[in-house]
Amino acid sequence: MTARGEVVALLADFDVKRDGDQQRFVHRDGRPFTAEEAELIASATDEDLRAAAHQLAAAPLRLTELIAPYIRAAGETGDHARAAGETAGREPPAEDDQSRR
Repeated sequence: MTARGEVVALLADFDVKRDGDQQRFVHRDGRPFTAEEAELIASATDEDLRAAAHQLAAAPLRLTELIAPYIRAAGETGDHARAAGETAGREPPAEDDQSRR
């Protein structure tokens, strides 16, 4: 049996809201699960749970992959600004005596 995509998606967006002794399934943004969504969660198989765990474990790596180009671009922009002497009002580092020899 293979993991069901709709169940995996719900498991990855799953939280429990506790109100005193009561608890209910909610999405991460706080929206309550519909009766159908709660039924799907309750029917989760081992394959569904494993697939959701894999998806959640991969999330930090995927996030890193998504933002890495922007971080590199920001770093390169900063490098160009420093090379052009645009260091936000800072003085360039003092040259040491050996570089003048």
